[in-house]
Amino acid sequence: MSRARRSLADRLGILALAVVAGFALLLLVAPSLIVIAISFEPRGYVAFPPSGFSLKWYATVFQNRQLMDSILVSLDAAAAVAAVGMLIGVPAAFASVRGTFPGKAAVNAFLVSPQMMPGMVIGIASLFFGAYFAFRASNAMLILALSVFCLPFTIRIVMARLAGLDPRLDEASANLGAGRIETFLRVTVPQLGPALLAAAAFTFIEAFDNVTVALFTSDVRGRPLPVELYYLVQYDNTPAIAAVSALEIGLSFVIMLILARTVGLERLGR
Repeated sequence: MSRARRSLADRLGILALAVVAGFALLLLVAPSLIVIAISFEPRGYVAFPPSGFSLKWYATVFQNRQLMDSILVSLDAAAAVAAVGMLIGVPAAFASVRGTFPGKAAVNAFLVSPQMMPGMVIGIASLFFGAYFAFRASNAMLILALSVFCLPFTIRIVMARLAGLDPRLDEASANLGAGRIETFLRVTVPQLGPALLAAAAFTFIEAFDNVTVALFTSDVRGRPLPVELYYLVQYDNTPAIAAVSALEIGLSFVIMLILARTVGLERLGR
């Protein structure tokens, strides 16, 4: 193939990639923008494009005690799941990357297997598990099930960062007299900073927005926000639902913006 034809093929490939990427981005972003626009509709029903601009539906959300309680339940559960991910996921990732033990590949596959299953499967399995041991749906079961579902996010992100670290730094620390725990806390953890922040953020967002697991494990008297919206959308057609969804989108955006400003998104996987 001549140089001119190769150059033309490269340009066509880049153009095709840009078109596909642009189309995918449009499919991801456009629905969110439409939901945000609907949340400002002044009339009492969902309409797009909105006929005007009003913040009354946001005020309605903050005045709705049931919605506010569900937001607090989701925030508490997501924070607890992120903490569990740090306490269990980081040591598990460290053992998976640096450890040497029989059946390591099988253990690694087991640790990330919940990510390969639909959330509904994990939710139903958790429901049956709780029923068998007389453990009813509650906030504790919600946190437990979401932790199982979200743990692979923490493990995979931390594993990716650990795989890129130089193990000779740990060896140097040991040669200087530091124990394993001191080496881990003073040498390894500082290098894992961006990955830990990313893992906690993604786990928090996934736990906060998850509906497939929460639908089967949450307490009916204290439902998390995604479940509350699931029931609310069945009989409420006001833009208040769009306002809640816009707040969720805003929360995710703020978390990602904080990550970008503090550690830089380009460093999260390093």
